Amino acid sequence: MQVLVITSRDLTKGSTQYRIAQYESMLRAHGIALDYVRRNAINGTALERMRKADLVINQKCLMRASLTRRILAASRRTIFDFDDAIYTRSGRPYGWWTSRRVQRRLQMWLRAADAVTTANTVLADYARRYSRVVTILPMALDLEQWAPAPERPAGPVTIGWIGAPVNLPNLERLEPVLTVVLDRHPGVRLAVYSGQRPRLSCRFDYVPFEPGHDARFVQQLDIGLLPLPRDEFALGKSPIKAIQYLACGVPVVGDCIGATTDILTPANSIAVQSDQEWIDALSALITDEPRRRELGRAGRDAAAKHHDRQIVGTQLLQLLMGSAIG
Repeated sequence: MQVLVITSRDLTKGSTQYRIAQYESMLRAHGIALDYVRRNAINGTALERMRKADLVINQKCLMRASLTRRILAASRRTIFDFDDAIYTRSGRPYGWWTSRRVQRRLQMWLRAADAVTTANTVLADYARRYSRVVTILPMALDLEQWAPAPERPAGPVTIGWIGAPVNLPNLERLEPVLTVVLDRHPGVRLAVYSGQRPRLSCRFDYVPFEPGHDARFVQQLDIGLLPLPRDEFALGKSPIKAIQYLACGVPVVGDCIGATTDILTPANSIAVQSDQEWIDALSALITDEPRRRELGRAGRDAAAKHHDRQIVGTQLLQLLMGSAIG
């Protein structure tokens, strides 16, 4: 079976990596070969490849209507996959005209695709307005790689954050909270892992991003930070960092809003809203190791039940083989 995947960038982009590329070897073992084409490289040759493919997957690429119609006409079957609230954007909302254009492009795909896959209930609810064939495929990780550290060396309690530079403003807005917590608990360490150094005036250790070292960083944490903006875009997020924390047995303190509540529950995390709640939750966990362990165990169990790459990959395989779209 030949599957052509339309992507917005290369395979290292988080959504493409976690939604499709990480399953490539599993799919290949079952006779499914993946090929890729970038959205901005779709031409006559790419359309011919689509005609020859058994299935075309569009990984959340929106494009002008004329190109969409050509792709749909060339494709035998299509799946539209999206893991973000791409009908809006983070921060300042689209203007009226841009919003209308974006939503029309998205709705065109949702109506026409043979199947739609999304990462969570919030996005699925949106998709079901326009499609009758919607499947939730949760974000997932390789739980052999993302696992609790075999043994934690003795050392200070470490609070940490992992994320892309584009999301650093979410962490930086916590500076007043982190300053209070670190002053109150001078033995505590704050660690940040990213491709760019955050602008924080409080003390912290910066660990520059290095491919393949993400899990090792998270395994060193005692508490994971998940600050999110409270906007429509964030309501549709399934933050991969939340799953990374849980998979490594790290309890989470954060903004549990929208689709994040599919992942984080009172059993594995502490939801906060105000700065004072952030301070209280972090201080409580810093001084309560048994509670950290309890939340961490529940988080690992949740990751194993809902976000195991093997389980979600099997669901994807069944979908691609036609069990859901005939």
